[in-house]
Amino acid sequence: MAGERFSQLYARSEEASPDSARARYRIGALFRETIFNQHAEQLANHVSRQLGVPIPGDGRHSSDWLQFIRDCRTSDFLDTITLVYRYLFWRVGEEIAHWWKDVVRQIFAEETLAYAIDDVGGVHPAIDQEFQRNVTSAVAILQLERYQEIRRYLESALDYLSADPPNYKQAWGATISGVEGLFGLMFPHTRMTADELEHRIQPLVQRAYEGDATAQKAAQNLLAGFREWMQASQNYRHQPGAVPVQPPADIAILAISIGASLLRWLAGLNESGSLDRRS
Repeated sequence: MAGERFSQLYARSEEASPDSARARYRIGALFRETIFNQHAEQLANHVSRQLGVPIPGDGRHSSDWLQFIRDCRTSDFLDTITLVYRYLFWRVGEEIAHWWKDVVRQIFAEETLAYAIDDVGGVHPAIDQEFQRNVTSAVAILQLERYQEIRRYLESALDYLSADPPNYKQAWGATISGVEGLFGLMFPHTRMTADELEHRIQPLVQRAYEGDATAQKAAQNLLAGFREWMQASQNYRHQPGAVPVQPPADIAILAISIGASLLRWLAGLNESGSLDRRS
């Protein structure tokens, strides 16, 4: 793109980060803008009261804010984004609040931070819409009481993703446990292995899509992908004596999204009655 900075075109990290000293400095520097001159102390009082953390120098000078933004915990840094938006919206005006939100969004994007900012200044893990759809639909089909424990695993995975910092290994592990738990619910006293997937799910697929050869073929291909997902997941399963390794955020989110889709698929097959129509 003509006129774009070199670093934005060629030197950007592909992996999103849970924090960034550069992003903190750039956001801290925003407090030098004229709009904060008349509101710095009141804003500091508002933020410190909400966080329970003092702002150096009571926020009288932009350097106080820069120091605070640079040194505070990640969760306080992200909360401050929201608290400043709220203060500006109610005390200064909607236009200035949106300016703050938009410029911080730009900084987050350019510094590849793993968060998204919603339209009212809230900060959330930057998980794509496909992920959200998969998880939402999986939770919806798991509302029945018999799936209560499975749903807890999925909700636990989301909690780990929302932690400070996100724990992608535990989130993935909770998703694996949920899929294994649902498999065990469908096939009691059976451990989920590649062989058992083939033995148990393949006949179920044949019955579920009976009379539709194309759907059966597609489902068999998806079943092969199920086995690959399970194998990939085992790479991050805790091994005794091994040092826990965090997976990259993008791989973990993809795996958890696939796991949520598998939960939805298995629960749908279970509810279809195909499990009871055994030959």
